[in-house]
Amino acid sequence: MIILISSCATLNISEIKNLDKMKFDSLSLIPDWEANDLRIDLIRQTYEEDLTDSTKETKETPYHPIGFDLGNGLFYDLNENLCLRLDYILDISKANDFEIHKISRPEKNKGYTIYRFINDSLLVQYPPRKKIHYRYHRINHLDSIAFMYKKRLKYAITETDSSLIYSGKKRKWDVIKKIADNNYYLNKKKWKEDYKIENNDIFLENDYIVCLTNNDSRIEIKRHRKKRKDKILYTIEKGSDKLFIYDKNYSGLLIEKEGNNILIYRNKALLRKYELKSGDIMYTK
Repeated sequence: MIILISSCATLNISEIKNLDKMKFDSLSLIPDWEANDLRIDLIRQTYEEDLTDSTKETKETPYHPIGFDLGNGLFYDLNENLCLRLDYILDISKANDFEIHKISRPEKNKGYTIYRFINDSLLVQYPPRKKIHYRYHRINHLDSIAFMYKKRLKYAITETDSSLIYSGKKRKWDVIKKIADNNYYLNKKKWKEDYKIENNDIFLENDYIVCLTNNDSRIEIKRHRKKRKDKILYTIEKGSDKLFIYDKNYSGLLIEKEGNNILIYRNKALLRKYELKSGDIMYTK
Protein backbone atom coordinates (compact mmCIF):
# COMPACT_ATOMS: atom_id res chain seq x y z
CA MET A 1 0.00 0.00 0.00
CA ILE A 2 1.17 3.50 -0.77
CA ILE A 3 -0.27 6.47 1.08
CA LEU A 4 0.08 9.24 -1.44
CA ILE A 5 -0.20 12.31 0.73
CA SER A 6 2.71 11.60 3.07
CA SER A 7 5.63 14.01 2.96
CA CYS A 8 8.18 15.77 5.15
CA ALA A 9 6.59 19.15 4.40
CA THR A 10 3.32 20.28 5.92
CA LEU A 11 0.18 22.18 5.16
CA ASN A 12 -0.49 25.55 6.78
CA ILE A 13 -1.07 24.36 10.34
CA SER A 14 -2.38 27.72 11.54
CA GLU A 15 -4.95 27.80 8.73
CA ILE A 16 -6.22 24.34 9.67
CA LYS A 17 -6.48 25.15 13.38
CA ASN A 18 -8.28 28.44 12.70
CA LEU A 19 -10.52 27.04 9.97
CA ASP A 20 -14.21 27.88 10.27
CA LYS A 21 -15.15 24.20 10.08
CA MET A 22 -18.30 23.08 8.30
CA LYS A 23 -20.26 19.91 8.95
CA PHE A 24 -20.09 16.91 6.65
CA ASP A 25 -23.07 14.95 5.44
CA SER A 26 -23.76 11.60 7.06
CA LEU A 27 -21.57 8.69 6.07
CA SER A 28 -23.06 5.99 3.86
CA LEU A 29 -22.26 2.54 2.52
CA ILE A 30 -23.89 2.21 -0.88
CA PRO A 31 -22.68 -0.01 -3.76
CA ASP A 32 -21.77 2.29 -6.64
CA TRP A 33 -19.56 2.65 -9.71
CA GLU A 34 -17.12 5.18 -11.19
CA ALA A 35 -15.94 4.46 -14.73
CA ASN A 36 -13.94 7.56 -15.72
CA ASP A 37 -10.99 7.16 -13.32
CA LEU A 38 -11.35 10.82 -12.36
CA ARG A 39 -10.33 10.41 -8.73
CA ILE A 40 -8.06 12.01 -6.17
CA ASP A 41 -6.08 9.34 -4.33
CA LEU A 42 -6.00 9.10 -0.56
CA ILE A 43 -4.84 5.50 -0.34
CA ARG A 44 -3.60 3.80 -3.50
CA GLN A 45 -2.61 0.15 -3.42
CA THR A 46 0.53 -1.02 -5.23
CA TYR A 47 2.11 -4.22 -6.46
CA GLU A 48 5.56 -5.29 -7.63
CA GLU A 49 6.33 -6.48 -11.13
CA ASP A 50 9.51 -8.34 -12.10
CA LEU A 51 11.57 -6.54 -14.75
CA THR A 52 14.57 -8.88 -14.59
CA ASP A 53 15.63 -11.69 -12.24
CA SER A 54 17.01 -9.10 -9.81
CA THR A 55 14.95 -5.98 -10.53
CA LYS A 56 11.40 -5.18 -9.52
CA GLU A 57 9.21 -2.20 -10.34
CA THR A 58 6.49 -0.89 -8.04
CA LYS A 59 3.28 -0.07 -9.90
CA GLU A 60 -0.05 1.36 -8.84
CA THR A 61 -2.94 -1.05 -8.61
CA PRO A 62 -5.52 -0.08 -11.25
CA TYR A 63 -8.81 1.46 -10.21
CA HIS A 64 -11.76 -0.89 -10.06
CA PRO A 65 -14.96 0.58 -11.55
CA ILE A 66 -17.23 -0.69 -8.77
CA GLY A 67 -17.07 -0.24 -5.02
CA PHE A 68 -18.83 1.76 -2.32
CA ASP A 69 -20.01 5.34 -2.02
CA LEU A 70 -19.06 6.32 1.55
CA GLY A 71 -20.62 9.78 1.40
CA ASN A 72 -19.01 13.22 1.01
CA GLY A 73 -17.33 12.18 -2.25
CA LEU A 74 -15.37 9.26 -0.74
CA PHE A 75 -15.23 6.14 -2.91
CA TYR A 76 -13.68 2.80 -1.93
CA ASP A 77 -13.24 0.45 -4.86
CA LEU A 78 -12.89 -3.33 -4.91
CA ASN A 79 -9.12 -3.05 -5.40
CA GLU A 80 -8.98 -1.33 -1.98
CA ASN A 81 -8.19 2.13 -3.38
CA LEU A 82 -9.72 4.96 -1.31
CA CYS A 83 -10.31 8.15 -3.29
CA LEU A 84 -12.29 11.34 -3.58
CA ARG A 85 -14.50 11.48 -6.66
CA LEU A 86 -13.87 14.46 -8.88
CA ASP A 87 -17.43 14.42 -10.21
CA TYR A 88 -18.69 14.91 -6.65
CA ILE A 89 -16.37 17.85 -6.00
CA LEU A 90 -17.29 19.48 -9.32
CA ASP A 91 -20.99 18.59 -8.89
CA ILE A 92 -21.26 16.59 -12.12
CA SER A 93 -24.08 14.11 -12.60
CA LYS A 94 -23.28 10.71 -14.10
CA ALA A 95 -25.90 11.35 -16.74
CA ASN A 96 -24.61 14.74 -17.90
CA ASP A 97 -22.04 15.55 -20.55
CA PHE A 98 -18.92 17.31 -19.32
CA GLU A 99 -15.52 18.63 -20.34
CA ILE A 100 -12.71 18.72 -17.78
CA HIS A 101 -9.22 20.09 -18.37
CA LYS A 102 -6.44 18.76 -16.14
CA ILE A 103 -3.20 20.72 -15.82
CA SER A 104 -0.35 18.95 -14.04
CA ARG A 105 2.10 21.10 -12.08
CA PRO A 106 0.35 24.29 -13.32
CA GLU A 107 3.21 26.59 -12.34
CA LYS A 108 5.51 24.69 -14.72
CA ASN A 109 2.81 23.41 -17.15
CA LYS A 110 4.05 19.82 -16.96
CA GLY A 111 1.12 18.25 -18.77
CA TYR A 112 -2.35 18.97 -20.15
CA THR A 113 -5.22 16.52 -20.50
CA ILE A 114 -8.79 17.05 -21.70
CA TYR A 115 -11.58 14.66 -20.66
CA ARG A 116 -14.84 14.85 -22.61
CA PHE A 117 -17.92 12.82 -21.85
CA ILE A 118 -20.35 13.36 -24.70
CA ASN A 119 -23.09 11.23 -26.27
CA ASP A 120 -22.37 8.49 -23.67
CA SER A 121 -18.71 8.24 -24.75
CA LEU A 122 -15.54 9.15 -22.86
CA LEU A 123 -12.83 10.81 -24.97
CA VAL A 124 -9.36 11.86 -23.83
CA GLN A 125 -6.96 14.26 -25.54
CA TYR A 126 -3.39 15.36 -24.73
CA PRO A 127 -2.76 18.80 -26.27
CA PRO A 128 -0.93 20.01 -28.23
CA ARG A 129 -1.40 16.62 -29.90
CA LYS A 130 -4.65 16.56 -31.85
CA LYS A 131 -5.33 12.82 -31.61
CA ILE A 132 -8.44 11.98 -29.58
CA HIS A 133 -8.36 8.72 -27.62
CA TYR A 134 -11.63 6.86 -27.38
CA ARG A 135 -12.03 5.13 -23.99
CA TYR A 136 -15.54 3.66 -24.02
CA HIS A 137 -19.14 4.02 -25.12
CA ARG A 138 -21.90 3.46 -22.60
CA ILE A 139 -25.14 1.63 -23.43
CA ASN A 140 -27.90 1.83 -20.82
CA HIS A 141 -30.39 -0.99 -20.33
CA LEU A 142 -33.20 -1.30 -17.77
CA ASP A 143 -31.07 -2.64 -14.91
CA SER A 144 -27.56 -2.67 -16.39
CA ILE A 145 -24.97 -0.58 -18.20
CA ALA A 146 -22.64 -1.99 -20.85
CA PHE A 147 -19.28 -0.32 -21.40
CA MET A 148 -18.12 -0.91 -24.96
CA TYR A 149 -14.83 -0.36 -26.77
CA LYS A 150 -15.87 -0.06 -30.40
CA LYS A 151 -17.97 -3.24 -30.83
CA ARG A 152 -16.37 -5.19 -28.00
CA LEU A 153 -17.79 -5.40 -24.49
CA LYS A 154 -15.26 -4.20 -21.90
CA TYR A 155 -17.53 -4.95 -18.95
CA ALA A 156 -21.09 -4.57 -17.72
CA ILE A 157 -22.51 -3.39 -14.41
CA THR A 158 -25.88 -4.77 -13.30
CA GLU A 159 -27.80 -3.47 -10.30
CA THR A 160 -30.55 -5.34 -8.46
CA ASP A 161 -32.28 -4.76 -5.13
CA SER A 162 -29.71 -6.95 -3.38
CA SER A 163 -26.54 -6.84 -5.49
CA LEU A 164 -24.17 -4.94 -7.77
CA ILE A 165 -22.62 -7.19 -10.41
CA TYR A 166 -19.44 -6.58 -12.43
CA SER A 167 -19.23 -8.98 -15.37
CA GLY A 168 -17.80 -9.76 -18.76
CA LYS A 169 -19.45 -11.27 -21.77
CA LYS A 170 -19.65 -14.82 -20.41
CA ARG A 171 -19.25 -14.66 -16.64
CA LYS A 172 -19.52 -12.62 -13.48
CA TRP A 173 -16.23 -11.26 -12.15
CA ASP A 174 -17.27 -9.58 -8.90
CA VAL A 175 -20.56 -9.40 -7.01
CA ILE A 176 -21.36 -7.12 -4.07
CA LYS A 177 -24.22 -8.78 -2.19
CA LYS A 178 -26.46 -7.24 0.42
CA ILE A 179 -26.87 -9.11 3.71
CA ALA A 180 -28.92 -6.44 5.49
CA ASP A 181 -29.15 -2.67 5.61
CA ASN A 182 -25.60 -1.27 5.81
CA ASN A 183 -24.03 -4.73 5.54
CA TYR A 184 -22.56 -6.21 2.36
CA TYR A 185 -20.09 -8.85 1.34
CA LEU A 186 -18.02 -9.53 -1.74
CA ASN A 187 -17.77 -13.02 -3.17
CA LYS A 188 -14.34 -13.78 -4.52
CA LYS A 189 -13.93 -17.47 -5.21
CA LYS A 190 -13.19 -19.10 -1.85
CA TRP A 191 -13.13 -16.10 0.44
CA LYS A 192 -15.60 -13.44 1.50
CA GLU A 193 -14.93 -9.77 2.22
CA ASP A 194 -17.26 -7.93 4.58
CA TYR A 195 -18.32 -4.26 4.54
CA LYS A 196 -20.61 -2.81 7.20
CA ILE A 197 -21.66 0.14 9.32
CA GLU A 198 -21.54 -0.35 13.08
CA ASN A 199 -22.23 2.46 15.56
CA ASN A 200 -22.08 4.94 12.65
CA ASP A 201 -18.55 3.79 11.72
CA ILE A 202 -17.83 2.19 8.33
CA PHE A 203 -15.75 -0.99 8.42
CA LEU A 204 -14.08 -1.75 5.08
CA GLU A 205 -13.14 -5.42 5.23
CA ASN A 206 -10.60 -5.81 8.05
CA ASP A 207 -8.45 -3.00 6.76
CA TYR A 208 -9.93 0.46 7.29
CA ILE A 209 -12.50 2.31 9.37
CA VAL A 210 -14.11 5.59 8.32
CA CYS A 211 -15.86 7.59 11.03
CA LEU A 212 -17.47 10.99 11.53
CA THR A 213 -16.41 12.83 14.70
CA ASN A 214 -16.21 16.25 16.38
CA ASN A 215 -19.91 17.06 15.96
CA ASP A 216 -19.82 15.92 12.28
CA SER A 217 -17.07 18.43 11.35
CA ARG A 218 -14.29 15.84 11.00
CA ILE A 219 -13.86 12.58 9.08
CA GLU A 220 -11.22 10.17 10.32
CA ILE A 221 -9.73 7.35 8.25
CA LYS A 222 -8.18 4.65 10.39
CA ARG A 223 -6.13 1.54 9.90
CA HIS A 224 -8.03 -1.25 11.65
CA ARG A 225 -5.89 -3.23 14.08
CA LYS A 226 -7.28 -6.21 15.99
CA LYS A 227 -4.91 -6.31 18.95
CA ARG A 228 -4.00 -2.64 19.22
CA LYS A 229 -5.79 0.69 19.07
CA ASP A 230 -6.85 1.64 15.57
CA LYS A 231 -4.37 4.02 13.94
CA ILE A 232 -5.62 7.33 12.48
CA LEU A 233 -4.15 7.65 8.99
CA TYR A 234 -5.94 10.85 7.94
CA THR A 235 -8.16 13.58 9.23
CA ILE A 236 -10.45 15.42 6.79
CA GLU A 237 -11.87 18.87 7.59
CA LYS A 238 -13.46 21.51 5.40
CA GLY A 239 -14.31 25.18 5.24
CA SER A 240 -16.54 26.98 2.75
CA ASP A 241 -14.19 26.49 -0.21
CA LYS A 242 -11.28 24.40 1.13
CA LEU A 243 -10.88 20.76 2.07
CA PHE A 244 -7.90 19.60 4.13
CA ILE A 245 -6.72 15.97 4.27
CA TYR A 246 -3.78 15.50 6.61
CA ASP A 247 -1.90 13.02 8.80
CA LYS A 248 -0.70 13.41 12.39
CA ASN A 249 2.15 15.65 11.22
CA TYR A 250 -0.22 17.94 9.27
CA SER A 251 1.20 16.68 5.99
CA GLY A 252 -1.28 16.07 3.19
CA LEU A 253 -3.58 17.62 0.60
CA LEU A 254 -5.43 20.89 0.28
CA ILE A 255 -8.27 20.92 -2.24
CA GLU A 256 -9.44 24.43 -3.02
CA LYS A 257 -12.49 25.24 -5.15
CA GLU A 258 -12.62 28.46 -7.18
CA GLY A 259 -15.86 28.56 -9.16
CA ASN A 260 -15.65 25.71 -11.67
CA ASN A 261 -11.95 25.16 -10.96
CA ILE A 262 -10.27 22.83 -8.46
CA LEU A 263 -6.73 23.43 -7.20
CA ILE A 264 -4.94 20.55 -5.51
CA TYR A 265 -1.92 21.20 -3.32
CA ARG A 266 0.35 18.64 -1.75
CA ASN A 267 1.33 20.57 1.33
CA LYS A 268 2.30 23.98 -0.06
CA ALA A 269 3.12 22.85 -3.62
CA LEU A 270 0.46 23.19 -6.33
CA LEU A 271 0.09 19.67 -7.71
CA ARG A 272 -2.61 19.99 -10.37
CA LYS A 273 -5.58 22.00 -11.50
CA TYR A 274 -8.92 20.83 -12.87
CA GLU A 275 -11.12 23.16 -14.91
CA LEU A 276 -14.77 22.32 -15.60
CA LYS A 277 -15.71 23.96 -18.87
CA SER A 278 -19.23 25.32 -19.21
CA GLY A 279 -21.34 25.68 -22.32
CA ASP A 280 -21.77 23.32 -25.25
CA ILE A 281 -19.16 20.59 -25.67
CA MET A 282 -17.74 20.33 -29.15
CA TYR A 283 -16.30 17.04 -30.45
CA THR A 284 -14.04 17.37 -33.48
CA LYS A 285 -11.77 14.71 -34.95
